[in-house]
Amino acid sequence: MRYRVVAVGKLREAFYRDGCAHYLHRLRALAPCEMVEVREGRGEAAAAKRAEGAALLAAADGFRVALDEGGRRFTTRELAKRVGEMELAGESRVTLLVGGAEGHDDELKAAVDERWSLSALTFPHDLARLVLLEQLYRVETLRAGHPYHRG
Repeated sequence: MRYRVVAVGKLREAFYRDGCAHYLHRLRALAPCEMVEVREGRGEAAAAKRAEGAALLAAADGFRVALDEGGRRFTTRELAKRVGEMELAGESRVTLLVGGAEGHDDELKAAVDERWSLSALTFPHDLARLVLLEQLYRVETLRAGHPYHRG
């Protein structure tokens, strides 16, 4: 699977940048992955979410997945199985959309192919990006039979 992670805004803290770079490097040894950052929306919250949603969708390629608190929850093994199912269905690229501080607007939620949740917990969007990259790496190690995932 080829992954594209499209996220709103730049990573502000060095520890998030370092962690994301670490897992992106490890993931790329197993599967192609690119990170794309789009500008944060400005102004009133609803208008900012609309602008961010349009920018996220414009940068999306292939099967589009919004990370959303109301999305489908997976165990890591279930997520690995879902990625395999997508490949069997002919999908070769998946774009994972990470919203800004206000989340995704309704138009984006309606436009994507699926919505996934990383957790029942709410994360800052920078942390969500880091958790997502680690989980994609974990999924690909599972699929490759690598011993990283011991759970």
